[in-house]
Order: sequence, then structure tokens, then C-alpha cells
Amino acid sequence: MEELSIADHRLKTALDNRDRDLEAQMAKFDNKQNSLKERLDEINKKKLDTTEANLDVMGDDLVEINAGGKIIAAKRSTLTQLKGTRFEALFSGRWDKVLQRDSNGRIFLDVNPKCFQAIVDYLNEMTISSEENPPNPPSV
Repeated sequence: MEELSIADHRLKTALDNRDRDLEAQMAKFDNKQNSLKERLDEINKKKLDTTEANLDVMGDDLVEINAGGKIIAAKRSTLTQLKGTRFEALFSGRWDKVLQRDSNGRIFLDVNPKCFQAIVDYLNEMTISSEENPPNPPSV
């Protein structure tokens, strides 16, 4: 009977230790989560501040791009319609002051002009297509 009591005590001690370890891990995760939330808030604030610094940027702005020597013009709203993409970030207006420009002041991108034109054409088609009948992805 004493052996059973000792085994029960060991089991309860092990369970208590496991619960303490679990609570400590949960506290670490909570702290890390709070830290990440704070960092995300800082990033979003910087993003907003940068965007507000470019208040003259409008969705109807015509953006002229020198894509590998080919001049392509498109509405900013067309280029930024897919949220969370590099296109949205690049043409949102946040980076207008630091993007490389050609001698005529157009945004210069060292890219394949045919591929870039295919992407812009696809984005234009997305603008005029319905959700039920989206355009085919671009191909070159």
C-alpha cells in the first residue's frame, strides 16, 4: 500500500511539474505574441506615415513606366488592385520618391517588357471582368 502511495505522490509531482512547465511556455508564447503585435503595429504606423506623406497620390493617377525600354502607361488603381502583392506595394505611391527614373521622369524597371506588358494587360482585364468570369492568367 505504501508503494502505491509513493507512486501516486510521484505521479502528482510529475503532473504538477508538467503543468508548471506548460504555464511557463504559454507565458513565453503570450509575451512573444504581444511583442509581434507591437512590431506589426509599428510597421503599419510607418506604412501609414509613408502613405500620408504622398497624399497627392490618387487611384486615377496615370503611371508611366519604362519597362525595359518600352513605355507603358496604366492607372495606379489598376496596378494596385491586388492587395498584398509587390505590384500594390511598388505602385501604391509609398515609393514614388525613391524609385529609379528615366530621363523623362518615368519609373524605370529593368524587366522584360513583353512579360511586364502581359501582367499590365491581365490587370486591365481584371478591372473590366466579372468575378464569375475572371481573365486567364498572363502568358508570354
